[in-house]
Amino acid sequence: MDMRTRGLCHERALDSTRPLTESQHSTSTRPARERCGRLTITLCNDKSKLPSENRQWRPESLRPASEQTEVIKVYLKKHSQKEQKSVKMLTDEVSQIQEVRYCLKSLREQMAARHNNNNNNKIPTNGYKHYLPSSQGVIMNGNADPPLTEEEENEEDECVRLREVTRRLYAQLQGAERRHQEERERLQASAEEWHQRVEEQATRLREAEEEASARGQQVQELQRLLGSMEVENSSLRDKMAAKETELKGLKEQREEGGQAEQQRSEELEKELATLKQKIHHLDDMLKSQQRKVRHMIEQLQNSRTVIQERDRHIGDLEEKIAFLEAENCEMRDKMEFLLGDKKPQTQQSPQVVYSKPLTPTSHANKSLPFIKVIEIKS
Repeated sequence: MDMRTRGLCHERALDSTRPLTESQHSTSTRPARERCGRLTITLCNDKSKLPSENRQWRPESLRPASEQTEVIKVYLKKHSQKEQKSVKMLTDEVSQIQEVRYCLKSLREQMAARHNNNNNNKIPTNGYKHYLPSSQGVIMNGNADPPLTEEEENEEDECVRLREVTRRLYAQLQGAERRHQEERERLQASAEEWHQRVEEQATRLREAEEEASARGQQVQELQRLLGSMEVENSSLRDKMAAKETELKGLKEQREEGGQAEQQRSEELEKELATLKQKIHHLDDMLKSQQRKVRHMIEQLQNSRTVIQERDRHIGDLEEKIAFLEAENCEMRDKMEFLLGDKKPQTQQSPQVVYSKPLTPTSHANKSLPFIKVIEIKS
């Protein structure tokens, strides 16, 4: 709606200045035509930049500024205060442009009337009268120009004044157009920014809708779980009611046979107390027996170590006995050998069959002699 309003304001401003281009050839003097021509070129260039302004002139553009302001207010009734201020500035500029248009139109009519009144005077085609200074008033043929009349001087002064007014109005028009262009660019930037914000809001809305759909699915799942839990709760309540009725029946039965059960419970409590005493006594006996068994095991282990030491000592003694027996055998063999040398020579000498070292049977690291077992062959 903001872009539509700005296009309408600028279109009306251009419509207010279009009669200048249509009647610029009807002016009487060159300065007015030049000013109008410059204004026409500027508006045409601005018109080429705005595609929304390439519309034909309509009679609606001749409405007064108050009616246009009311229309703009209707369009921008729901906008923010900042945008209303900018639209108010645009309406002020439009009213100024219309005032310039009316001033130029009145000037154009005045100049056309004077041009019609001075048709008898010879005016150059370009609309200007050339005046020479007094020092150059004499021409080569010796003829001098007639002096300027009071009416011509007044016309010249009027042309100068009109030229100044036109220049001032043209400057005001350019300033208004410049402000209008700046306001238009600012509003376009604001519109783009709002469009971008709208897109962001649409994106956020889509994300929110997706999240809402996901949460809706979660809610449906939770509702399904709640339904199953309600069914289970109802079944548990039924079971609890059945158990409560059963418990009430048991309480009634217990109240009916309360005395017999109480007597039986007392007897059972007494038996339980005696059994607890017996169990405690048996626990003490078991602990004492365990201590005895532990002591016997320790004694057995000690006796085993003593037996192992004695077995080791016996093995050492047996080794010593074997060693001594071997030495005795060796000494006996030597004695027999020495005694055998005194016999006749026909007796054969003994021969050593084999010899081997004796390996100790115990694990003690003792050095044993090399014992030779000698077998004598006769």
